[in-house]
Amino acid sequence: MARIEIPRFEFVARFARNRGALVGAVLIVLVALMAVLAPLLFPTDPLRIVGAPELWPGEDPDFPLGTDSLGRDILAMIVHGARATLLIGLCASAVATLIGVTIGAIAGYFGSWVDEIVMRAAELFQTIPNLIFVLTIVVILGSTLTNIVIAIGIVSWTSIARMTRAEFLALRDREFVQACRAMGMGNGGIILGEILPNALPPVIVLSSLVVAGAILFESAVSFLGLGDPNLASWGRLVGDGRQLIRSSWYICAIPGVAIMVTVLCLNLIGDGLNDALNPKLRDR
Repeated sequence: MARIEIPRFEFVARFARNRGALVGAVLIVLVALMAVLAPLLFPTDPLRIVGAPELWPGEDPDFPLGTDSLGRDILAMIVHGARATLLIGLCASAVATLIGVTIGAIAGYFGSWVDEIVMRAAELFQTIPNLIFVLTIVVILGSTLTNIVIAIGIVSWTSIARMTRAEFLALRDREFVQACRAMGMGNGGIILGEILPNALPPVIVLSSLVVAGAILFESAVSFLGLGDPNLASWGRLVGDGRQLIRSSWYICAIPGVAIMVTVLCLNLIGDGLNDALNPKLRDR
């Protein structure tokens, strides 16, 4: 059966040709390492008060990035916040991908009235502003990590569903699919075993971009004070410092830069994955 297969070393070489994607991948790996090593670097609670409030970066060697308005170590919250921010981004993207791929595959493969119903439902979701939808779900369900992930996943699946549907529409009548039907293979086997592997490359690229969007959603939720109160996240740190933007702007600026760099790196990685996985770009 025909499948789009890219040798491992060829994939790495093609990805590495995109210098921006390579730099983004290195920086994301560093952020991930920082998140993994957070309990070793700062074993105590990052939300506890450890010094005088509003110490500027470099003012006290014990707190290289300074302290916030309550006297909490900003560096500790940045390091631990990387765990929460990346976890929410990855889990929310996984939820959105699972929903989107399932719905898009069903709509694209069966077509007809199934496609009409599913796509109209997707359009209904798209008529609601995403941030307002996320905030509404979080307010109703509660400000916990799980609920935030669910809320972001629910509003982020539509683009993945449309991408998956388009790929299934292009592949469902190909020769290898017709051969599977002639052999008596069931719909489930054709969808999961034959069409889906060929449809995944662009979906993977889009999922990497959903991670970046999920981080921005989490930051907005935490900025507005609806994040999990038991977690240190970059968005929460920005929100805590917004009232001191004139006197102690570094409290907002440091986590804001962390969010900006992480989202930028994820978008660069998405571009690199597109170069590596898109068969139309192989000969460039």
